[in-house]
Amino acid sequence: MNMKLAPHEAIEAREFISQEMLGIKKISASMNMVTDSELKSYMQDCIASKKTALKNIQATLQSQQ
Repeated sequence: MNMKLAPHEAIEAREFISQEMLGIKKISASMNMVTDSELKSYMQDCIASKKTALKNIQATLQSQQ
């Protein structure tokens, strides 16, 4: 099935991707300042979660083409 995103859906997808990428960059940038091992572990989990979300949206968008 070849379905295309509506213009507003494409904009929302781009916004989501931008937000996830910005979140990854911000968390990664602050990792060096963190000394607490639990917080660092949580931050690493957050980064992994955001990367997974990006991969999922990428796979979904590729299947739409």
